[in-house]
Amino acid sequence: MRPIICFLLIFGIACNSPIKNKNEMADSSSNIQEGASQSAANNPSQNAAGGTANMGSAPAPGEEEANVRKGGTEPVSGMLRFNDHKYAIVSKGDGSARSITIAATNLKGDSSKADSTVIRDVKGVLQKTVVEDLNNDRNPEIYLFTTSAGTDATGSVYGITYINNKPVRIFSGDFDDPDKEGYRGRDSFYIQQRQIVRVYPVYKEGDLDTKPSGGKRTVRYTLQKQANGFILRTAK
Repeated sequence: MRPIICFLLIFGIACNSPIKNKNEMADSSSNIQEGASQSAANNPSQNAAGGTANMGSAPAPGEEEANVRKGGTEPVSGMLRFNDHKYAIVSKGDGSARSITIAATNLKGDSSKADSTVIRDVKGVLQKTVVEDLNNDRNPEIYLFTTSAGTDATGSVYGITYINNKPVRIFSGDFDDPDKEGYRGRDSFYIQQRQIVRVYPVYKEGDLDTKPSGGKRTVRYTLQKQANGFILRTAK
């Protein structure tokens, strides 16, 4: 008699267990991801206050770099810090309608309020975001690196600097005119010694897109002041 009672008790507990099956868990995970992506797209200011990546103590200027975080196909977002400021980056749209919003928050002031700057008509998909001070003027610069879709994955850069907490556009300048000989895009970018470094494979005639045979080319750019703002020039 006792073995039968024990069996019935164990069976009853198993039937009332809260463990979800695989389909229920997948639906729940999908709903959470969709909610997070929609929140980032609709409210970059909230994203700036809450944070998405690169959180923790603020590193020294020039030491921070953050790859973007992709939530499905859109939105694409990232978080950067520079001293007492935090920048939420959100890219939305498709094709020629793509835009990038930079929401800047002063961590010493009202950290729930963000001042937003929108860059429109962005070419390509946002691949990397960097905060730097290339010209050593103690003002932060935000660099946004994109890659176009298609066979020629051409790299582009969009930049904003902040002078007295006001956004000033950085023009791409020489960046838009790489050495065309053997160039088919597929650029990679990083910061070194207060310069933007661009590296891309060199193709010889007849090379397949997947098999460049001409080695790699490295180009360096510096930030320079001009009458109506700032511009990137090839380093001499």
